[in-house]
Amino acid sequence: MKSFLIGLSLIFTIPFVGNAQIIKLKSSEGFVQTEDYVKLHYQLLGQGKDTIVVVHGGGVFGSSYLVPDLTPLAAHHTLLFFDQAGAGYSTVLKDTTRYSMNNTIKDIEVIRKHFNLKKLNLLGHSTGGLICGYYATNYPDKVKSMILMAPLPAAAAMTSGWVNKNDSITVLLTEQNKKKYENNPADTTKACWDYYSLWMRGFAASYAEARNIWGNICNCNQVNLTSPFSYFKMKSIGNWDITSQLANVKARVLLLVGDNDAIPFASFEHWNKSLPNSSLLNFKGAGHVPNADEPASFFLAAETFLQGKTPDESVMDAFGAGVILPDDLKGSPYLRARAAVIEVENELVGFANNAKWDSMSKLYTSDGVIYPPGAPPVMGRNAIATFWRTVSNRGMDSFQLHLIDLEISGDLLIANGKYAMRNKQNEILDIGKFMAIYRKEDNEWRLQTDMFNSSLETRSPLEIPDYLELQKE
Repeated sequence: MKSFLIGLSLIFTIPFVGNAQIIKLKSSEGFVQTEDYVKLHYQLLGQGKDTIVVVHGGGVFGSSYLVPDLTPLAAHHTLLFFDQAGAGYSTVLKDTTRYSMNNTIKDIEVIRKHFNLKKLNLLGHSTGGLICGYYATNYPDKVKSMILMAPLPAAAAMTSGWVNKNDSITVLLTEQNKKKYENNPADTTKACWDYYSLWMRGFAASYAEARNIWGNICNCNQVNLTSPFSYFKMKSIGNWDITSQLANVKARVLLLVGDNDAIPFASFEHWNKSLPNSSLLNFKGAGHVPNADEPASFFLAAETFLQGKTPDESVMDAFGAGVILPDDLKGSPYLRARAAVIEVENELVGFANNAKWDSMSKLYTSDGVIYPPGAPPVMGRNAIATFWRTVSNRGMDSFQLHLIDLEISGDLLIANGKYAMRNKQNEILDIGKFMAIYRKEDNEWRLQTDMFNSSLETRSPLEIPDYLELQKE
């Protein structure tokens, strides 16, 4: 099994933390005001020496849909998410002329100056990728690097061939729920969930993998999300084409894309050819959110790039719960704890995928317990070994873990993340989330409490989910 350990073997020597102390990723939020009194909402996550400004996609979305699934980058970097004007929790705009690409890139300049950033490391997703391209062509000397994640085409002509990946039932239900959401429902957030849970299906590698996206589009000011003017930003650039201007962008650029995206793959290649210092990685089979579809490969590629190197196709072989950098064991208590958890999770997966159930159970404390879905608690190492053997006998051939975040509370580590179980045909059996509590035993971190449950719909994907209805004739 390949892990993300770069140049080191782990030794679990993390000291105990004082009982009254809680250590977790640093996070803060607030507003930056522009000269025309628009308040831009921002969230800072992490406390790395370098800052990455994240530019969200969608004409109506805020940045909250990106925060959970990009959190692993905050272990080594400071992520600066901001909501564009008229999106997320930023000011609700009534002046339609304020929705423009020109004003948006000016807002990025406001963000840069407010946080005293000499040059920007940008990460743009979808429409945000195109916005980054526009910013870089207008302020080429202000950009140090860019990660473009599934960016919209650099030229409008390349949108031809855009594919709607949803089946006819999903399209019907999506349109039905859109009407409900846009017509003053009693519970706006619930109506938003119903609509976007279906809408998101067409942007993931598969319907099942869409459930692996943790970001919540609906975590925002609903007035912004339902604004009829939000797409004026794209209208402001008309039949856009920044191909020739991209030649002036000298910053390092990494394109992280999937060939199962609704966006034509040729447009990603066009970006790569147009930028003089660019490289492209294709996560084969991934959709519009490759960080959720292929997290192991994605985060290894991104971290390699952010360390000043150019990742190659070898990152596609990555298989592990997270990226560990060589200095992590000498770093903060958070980084050391994170490294320990990742190594235990990688061992757990390695034993499971090689049917070593007794070895797997020894990664739990002597009084360890699993709280599995649809079953009573499983207590003690003998029962835990039998549990995982039974899961394998019922079809699980392999599984993966992906750590999102953790916090340290006293002598315990509390971790959360994602899992995916597959059969011998490499088909998805289950996708879900976990929360694990670790405790020191014999001077090594061991799993004390393992809790997980499925994120898949309770009924077959071919059926209509419980929270939806077909129109009655």
